[in-house]
Amino acid sequence: MNRDSEDIQRRILMLLQDLLPAASSPDVEAASRVLGCEATGQFALEQPNLLTPRPMNSSTSDFSESNHSFSQESFLELGDVPVVQERFQALLKTHLRGEIEKNPPLFPWETEILDYGTEAEPAIEPGIWGWLRQVRAMKLPVPAHIPESVLAILLQRCQEVVQLSLQDGKKLVRAVEELFPGQDEALNYLAVNLMMSPSRSPSAGTAEPVISNYEAAAPAQQMLLSLLAAKEIVSSLTLKVSAQEPTVNRHWETDAGVVTLQVTYTPQASIRVQASLPCGGTLLLRNGQQTMTQRSTPGCLSAELFDSELNHTYGLEVALQGLEAPLSFAIRLD
Repeated sequence: MNRDSEDIQRRILMLLQDLLPAASSPDVEAASRVLGCEATGQFALEQPNLLTPRPMNSSTSDFSESNHSFSQESFLELGDVPVVQERFQALLKTHLRGEIEKNPPLFPWETEILDYGTEAEPAIEPGIWGWLRQVRAMKLPVPAHIPESVLAILLQRCQEVVQLSLQDGKKLVRAVEELFPGQDEALNYLAVNLMMSPSRSPSAGTAEPVISNYEAAAPAQQMLLSLLAAKEIVSSLTLKVSAQEPTVNRHWETDAGVVTLQVTYTPQASIRVQASLPCGGTLLLRNGQQTMTQRSTPGCLSAELFDSELNHTYGLEVALQGLEAPLSFAIRLD
C-alpha cells in the first residue's frame, strides 16, 4: 500500500507541474512539501507528460491499469485546469507565507533576526552634555522624570529655534517635532492649548501628578511633557530687554560651574552683555557683525553691540574651556 500511495502522490505532483509549466524549482519543491513528499531531481527538471504511459512495478500495475483510462478521461474532459491551478497557487502561497513567518529570511550580513526602527533616532551632539545640568534642575508644572537623552535633544533644538522669528507656540513644535515625526497636527493642537493655559506657580495645587514617568506615559502625554520642557528651556535661553525693563539677569549651571549673564539695553540703542565665567571662555555677540571677547582664566567678560533695533533678535554664544560646544542664547529687544 505504501508503494501505491507514493505512486499516487507522484502522479498528483506531475499533474500539478504540468498545470504550472513556468514554475521554478523552489516552487516545485514547496509544492512537494505541501503534499508531504519530496520531488526528485528528475521530476523537477523533466516535467514528464501525464499522457505518456510510465512503467509500473508489479505491485502497482493492476491498480494503474484499472484506473488509467478513467484518469485520462477525467483530466482531459473536466475542463477545470484554471480552478485547479488557482487552488494550487493559493495553497502554495499559504504554505510559503507560513514558512517565511516561522523562518524569516536574513540579510547577508545578519546572523539573527534584527529589529530595525522605522525612523532614525535624533543624533545628540557630544558637547551638549556639559550644559545639561541647568536643564536637569528645571521644575516643570508636572514633575515627571524625563530621560536625559530627551532633555539633551530638546536643549539642542531649543538653541536653534530661539533664533527664529516665529510665534512661541510654533517654536515649541519645532523644538519637539524631531522626537515625534509625523505628529505635527497633534503637536500643534497641544502647543496651542499649552500657550493658552495660565502658568502655574510651583505652589499651585496639591493634587497628585497625573504623569510620573515619561517612558511609561502614553504618546500624547510624552508630547505634552516634551512641550512643557521645551517651553522652560526656550524661556531660559531667551533674554528679553526693553526700554521699560532694560536689564535682565540669567544664571546657567554647567559641569564647569555657574555662568552668570547680565544683558543691558541703553537709551543710546546699544546692547551690553556682561558675563561671569567659572573658567576660561569666550563671549560672542552677533548681529550681522560679530563682537567677540575671551579670557583664559575664570572671571568677567563683556561685549557690546551698537545701533540695535527694536523687535529684533540678537544671538549670544557662551563657550567654556573643557566643554566641546558653546551654548546659544537669544537676546530679544522689544
